[in-house]
Formats: sequence, structure tokens, C-alpha cells
Amino acid sequence: MLKKLLFSFVVLSLSASVFAAKNRPDGYVTICKIGETCSVSSSTNVAFGAADLFVYKVLSGSFSCSVATFGSDPNPNKSVKECSIPTGSSGGGGNSSSSSSSDSGGGSSDVSLGASAGNGSVSLNWSTSANINAIEIYRDTDSNPSGRVRIASLSGSARSYTATGLSNGTTYWFWVKYRLSDNNWYNSNAASGTPTGSSGGGSSSSSGGGSGGITGASCSANGSTTVNSTIRVTSGTYDGSCRVHNGGGDLGDGSQDEGQDPIFRVENGATLRNVIIGNNGADGIHVYNSGNVDNVTWQNVGEDALTIKSSGTVNVTNIEGYDAGDKFFQVNAASTLRVSNCIIRNAGKALRQNGGTTYKIDVAFDRCDLSGLNEGVFRTDSSSSVARITNSRLESGTTICIGFSSGNCSSSGITYY
Repeated sequence: MLKKLLFSFVVLSLSASVFAAKNRPDGYVTICKIGETCSVSSSTNVAFGAADLFVYKVLSGSFSCSVATFGSDPNPNKSVKECSIPTGSSGGGGNSSSSSSSDSGGGSSDVSLGASAGNGSVSLNWSTSANINAIEIYRDTDSNPSGRVRIASLSGSARSYTATGLSNGTTYWFWVKYRLSDNNWYNSNAASGTPTGSSGGGSSSSSGGGSGGITGASCSANGSTTVNSTIRVTSGTYDGSCRVHNGGGDLGDGSQDEGQDPIFRVENGATLRNVIIGNNGADGIHVYNSGNVDNVTWQNVGEDALTIKSSGTVNVTNIEGYDAGDKFFQVNAASTLRVSNCIIRNAGKALRQNGGTTYKIDVAFDRCDLSGLNEGVFRTDSSSSVARITNSRLESGTTICIGFSSGNCSSSGITYY
């Protein structure tokens, strides 16, 4: 009987240990406890709290681990709280913990990020001596990295980026996420800026350092949901409230495999707006018999971002998408497509008419910022299709027209960077 009691006690103790709440976020290491003096060698996103409840503040130099420093008490029920910094950052303090995390999403001192605010914009600059092979930029309206949204994917050699179309008077927080030669991803410190001036964008995303009112989508993540069967929007408006929608069930895995199902199906002139499609994008959005798509972000394009499946007119406004393995827009029927205020980062093509088809499509892009296109902007095999792009920004060397008959594809008001 005594052995059984001892065994039960050990099991309960281990269970309590396994499920105990932590006094530092995942990927963070404790440097001191409440009432002690801590220090960090450079601007660092410091977490303060206990039992999985935290507030964050970017600090530099010495500071007191206290409610006064952070401005609020994240967990009044806990008297013992800790100050912690991203794993790999440089800092210390009294009685600092030696705990660490191997989470590659943790912070690192390899990249030092700074921010400078302008009129409706924030310019980011960073320095590093590390061998970086890929960079992503993230943004939020608070210093807590949970819920931040990726706004750009850049080459490893990039050392600056300008977020535009921001609201004057609103403070924005930014992070550089970067991949080193070990193929692990790390985070920089957080940097913030508050745009000021006589005019600003709306609450919107960014355009890679340009102008001309290209702002992309304006959603910041507002929770998430898993979509196991296609959501059909057959009439009226579906408002996604800026939730992140990830493909699940049998929709597909978001790869380049053909035959995946869409997360959304828009039909008969209906409207889809205020949606973030997450890391499993499956086959994105399908449109039948006309439709409207507004304020949508694709965080990681799956098979395609948007496919026109039957004839009609499709209007796409205020969108942005990242990392399409092949094409962003796919057009599978004679149709008219109008795209305005878009940001596309990394794709084979921005648009492809279904290969080998001869029906006519009429495509117009206006106020778009396109970079990382391996093949070009528009591609068709039809001698009757027409396309044009106006008032847009393209990465230097980008091909615009592929396969069009003479005079059927044009551009104007283009700037290169």
C-alpha cells in the first residue's frame, strides 16, 4: 500500500511539473526576477510576467524588473515574476536563470533592427555580420509578437525596408525574421515607429519602400480557424473579420500538387473580404460567375492564390500575398480581371492563363508592387488575350508580357527598384 501511495505521489508530482505554467515565453531565457536590476546590451524586446501571462517592452541598458518599468501587471495573482529576453540575446541581472530554449523562432543578437518614422511610413534598417540567406518582415500594433503579420519576404542581402500606407499617430512594431546557414529561423529585436504628418494611409500593410498609394491589405490577425471543407460565398458579403483561415481536412496541404480544394469559393457576384489565408493555403480562392475579393492576405500561397473557374468579371482590391511556388492568379475561363492596390512577393508569375487555351481574357493591374517574380507578370498562350499594368512598382529586370500578340500587352507609369 505504501508503495502505491509513493507511486501516486511521484506521478502527481511529475504531472504538475509537466503542465506547470511558465514564467517566460517560449524561446525566451530569464535574466532576472521582480525587484532585481537587469541589463541588455542593445534594444531588446523584454518579456515581464508569470504563469504564461506577459507584457513586453523594448529596453536597452539597465532597468528594474518591475511593474513600474513595464507599465502594467500582467498577472496580479503572482507575486514572483520574471524578466526574460529572446534566446541568443545578450543580457543579465541578479540571480539570472540559466534556462534556455532551442526554439529557432527565438530572438538572436545577429541582427540589430532600428526604425525611423515618417509621414504615413516607417523606415527599417538593420545591420548584421551573420551569413543570412532569407529575410521576412513582420508587423504588429503592439510589442507582443503573438499575432504579428508578415508583410514582406526579402533576399538575405537586404538591409532596409520601408512600410508605407500606415496611419499617422499609430505606433507600429516590426521584427526581422531571418534564416541563417544552419537553416533555422531567428528573430531580431523589435523596433517601433509612430508615423506623423498631415496625411497617412489607413490601417494598412506595406509596400516595400515605395510610394504611389500601394498599401496592400490592412488586416492584423484576429484569431484563427481551421477550414476542413470549402466555405461557399454564394451571395452578399462574407466578412472574415481578419481571422486567419488555415486549410485542414481533405482540402490539401498547400503544396503545388494539382487537385487541391479551395478554402473559399466565391460565386455569382458575391464578395469576400477581410480574410487572412494562413500557412496552409490549399488552393486559395476559387471564383465562379463573377465575384469580388477585398482586403485579403495570403501568408503563404498554396497551389494558387486565386483561380477564376468560369466566365465573368472579377474585381480584386487591397490584397497581398507571399511565396507562390508557381503562379498567383490562375485564369481558367474567358473573363475580365481587375486588380488594384496589390502586393505580391515571390512567385513564378503574377498571372497565368491556363496553358494551351485560346479564349480571351482581359486583365488590368493598377497600383501593384511586385517583386521576386521568377518568370514575369503576365503569361498567356492566347493570341486574343489582353493585359496591362499601370502606376505600379516592379523589381528591376522583371519581364511584364509573355506570350501576348503584338500590341495586346502594355504598361505605363512603372517605376523599378
